[in-house]
Amino acid sequence: MTIDLNSIHTVVEGNGERTFLLLNGAGQSLHTWNHVVPGLLGAGRVIRFDVPGVGWSPSPDAPYSFEQLGQAAMGLAERSCTGRLILIGHAWGARAAQVMARDFDVAGVVIGSGGGKFPPLAGPEDMRSLYVLDADEWSRRFERAYCAPGFSARNPERADWLFQLVRDTSVDRSVVTGAMERSPVDSYWGRFECLTLLLYGADDLVGHPEHAEDLHRSIPDSTLVYIEQAGHFVVAEQGERFAQEVIKWVEETGL
Repeated sequence: MTIDLNSIHTVVEGNGERTFLLLNGAGQSLHTWNHVVPGLLGAGRVIRFDVPGVGWSPSPDAPYSFEQLGQAAMGLAERSCTGRLILIGHAWGARAAQVMARDFDVAGVVIGSGGGKFPPLAGPEDMRSLYVLDADEWSRRFERAYCAPGFSARNPERADWLFQLVRDTSVDRSVVTGAMERSPVDSYWGRFECLTLLLYGADDLVGHPEHAEDLHRSIPDSTLVYIEQAGHFVVAEQGERFAQEVIKWVEETGL
């Protein structure tokens, strides 16, 4: 199958000597990056999009692999890229970013909260929180599984925004799970050689430190940073800090 690029809801912002291509977590809207993007715009162009079957991008006729998604994402990048291309993937999107870094010539890749190789530490009932209908119970379970302890107490406005965004984003789960089924984790896990930044929430129970340390050992040119007071949704909980770490890495490596 092929993915129609014209059907993909895409937002392109900024200009500069490099382009950041953002890849969302499983079933997440491009708005998940709202608190990251402002910090990146001073360093280059930013491209973000809803993957097919999520948000404002309609579902394709059949589930796709990460390889097929990567082809489409590169097509979007080629339309708007200025200068060097840096991939930034979060969670499910970090899987897609690894496939793309393996298959295409990119300047660098940022892996945010990348998991999938080892079992999660979060309880299965909490991870299934998306299927809980009661809003209050949903929020409690979601926060336990995917956010740092005390997130909603520390930053209630940010927590309300994130919880509402996740609940309101339309998702065709067959395409999200289909990509993981069609692209086994061992086929891409650490199988690329470009400069890599690993950004993980210190309290992540899904893409937990076992993932981070394993990738760090597997990728020679990698830098590992843990972000405090952040769980699996580090790009939302600590979006500004996430962007700062990306810019610091870009400057230190000369990307």
